[in-house]
Amino acid sequence: MPVIDVVNLSKSFGKLVVLSDVNLAVEEGESLVILGGSGTGKTVLLRCIMGLLKPDSGHVAMDGQVIQDLTRDQLFEVRKQIGMCFQMAALFDSMSVEENVGFALKRHTTMTRGEVSDRVEECLNLVGLKGTQKLRPAELSGGMKRRVGFARAIALKPKILLFDEPTTGLDPVMTDVIGRIIMDLKQELGVTSITITHDLKSAFAIADRIALLFRGKCLAVQKPEAFRVNPNEVIQQFLRGDADGPFLQDPPPPAHPKKSTPPEAHP
Repeated sequence: MPVIDVVNLSKSFGKLVVLSDVNLAVEEGESLVILGGSGTGKTVLLRCIMGLLKPDSGHVAMDGQVIQDLTRDQLFEVRKQIGMCFQMAALFDSMSVEENVGFALKRHTTMTRGEVSDRVEECLNLVGLKGTQKLRPAELSGGMKRRVGFARAIALKPKILLFDEPTTGLDPVMTDVIGRIIMDLKQELGVTSITITHDLKSAFAIADRIALLFRGKCLAVQKPEAFRVNPNEVIQQFLRGDADGPFLQDPPPPAHPKKSTPPEAHP
């Protein structure tokens, strides 16, 4: 049974179809990377997985439990097994690094202050931020903020990590650092992960499999070496970073069935 099973998932906002019959199965311990242009539904997919959005049709199952069928309390318990790493870290500016990382521990566990402090230190060490507990978010670089976000995400020892564009806006060196930390967390913690990214170098470095979303559909889900040579024109255009091709073209208009001609009246 997959840890995360996305089955025929569709989601629209008004007339805008964002996801259309998407199928993805993520196995335990696997690192799946999802690629796609802006507005192709990658973040919407993550929100459906977390139960923040309800699909129009299809479903997401986690360890066999269909997310939209869970009660509020059941969903709360499932979410505690998920660590969410937001695009811009989403730290609380008024809190120190230690308070940010320990926030969920204080709210959702019975750990003592000393136990929380020890766990926060352990998480910060895992992301290469030893000794930063007393700093404020305003004192951190962009890369450090992302890593504090990672530390917060792993504080409750989740089974699943979701990364929403973790390298956006970072320089190439820090992008490589973030990629290595994602791989280290997978090896150290044995987590199952889904990463949304536009950075192809990171994608091929951290992925066990790569998926591409295009116009709401999943064009391929393959191991990196197979994905790189996939002959699909859209995939190759995306890998080349080429503006000429179907990726930027308007989708064809929907086909409309021909109206039947009413039979002639007979006297």
